Amino acid sequence: MRGIALRLTAFAAIALGATPALAQTSCPGRISANVFAPVPANAAIAVPDRAGGSPSERALREAAVAALAAAGRRVDANAPYILSWRGGTSIEGDNFGGFNDNRSGRTFRESDDITWAQNVPRAGGRTIPTLRVSGTVDLRERATGRVVWTAVLNCNRQGQDDQALFALLARTVAPLIGQPAAGRTF
Repeated sequence: MRGIALRLTAFAAIALGATPALAQTSCPGRISANVFAPVPANAAIAVPDRAGGSPSERALREAAVAALAAAGRRVDANAPYILSWRGGTSIEGDNFGGFNDNRSGRTFRESDDITWAQNVPRAGGRTIPTLRVSGTVDLRERATGRVVWTAVLNCNRQGQDDQALFALLARTVAPLIGQPAAGRTF
């Protein structure tokens, strides 16, 4: 009886999404970071607010400020360290512009014999494109302009929620500032 109750509880947790390991992230990916000089854990960090920045830039800045605060970092416009982000998106695997399936053994041929079409995926073998987000984050010393810490991250975007994406990226970066990382998943 106890075994059945445990199985039902486990099933309910999985079915209701209560297990964080099964939760889908807005952009599953990897981050790597390098440290070039020590960064004190209590050092304040500036996150510049560019005049005329896009709404996305402002949203990313807000997410970064919130994530830094959550990670125990003080944010100050005149801090000795300046955090900067660069990045963008690319589309990989998009062939919706036409039939572009040139994989080995998958050529079109004209014939009365339609057996060649068995087990061919619908829509002519087209693939669904992956929206790839890539970025670099630098922490510079204000006094020298020297990069003291840098991180490179990339992920495959899931969904359209920019706020969730920016929050995820900021929460991934903030706790790692000043620490090395090698291909850590998020």
